[in-house]
Amino acid sequence: MTIHRAVRAIWLLGAGVMLTATTGCSGCGQSSNVYVVPLSPSETNLKNIALAYMDAHEKLGRGPKNAEELKPFLKEFGNPDELLVSPNDQEPYVIIWGVDPGRGGPTEYEGMWQILAYEKKGTGGKRAVTDIRGRPMTILEADFSKLRFAGRHKPSSD
Repeated sequence: MTIHRAVRAIWLLGAGVMLTATTGCSGCGQSSNVYVVPLSPSETNLKNIALAYMDAHEKLGRGPKNAEELKPFLKEFGNPDELLVSPNDQEPYVIIWGVDPGRGGPTEYEGMWQILAYEKKGTGGKRAVTDIRGRPMTILEADFSKLRFAGRHKPSSD
């Protein structure tokens, strides 16, 4: 099983488990202590970018070099031009091009792995990010500098 298929299977399994955990006891008189927090629109975009990036890597044999190489793989998730822009800061997402999403491992920040894509500016002192596995998260701006990025990427300070 390729890394991409394994990650996609984990996403689907996780979604099924969360759905079961929240609805499995529906009407049985017991309450569940499982709370599902839906992804924000930006987190959803970033998750989809990461999944498309994995598809592209699998088909191209390398990480996509730019947005034009990624767009065909984003089509299954919606309009690529819209998916590549954050609804929060209206800026294109920063995507780290040409990396292998199967490389890199866990970091010391909140169980995140190396970051593959993120909001350029974010809003309200927060930024949405996704790691190389496609796990999105919104973090405080103060924590952004604690993240590790794929391919030894260094975010610009603009």
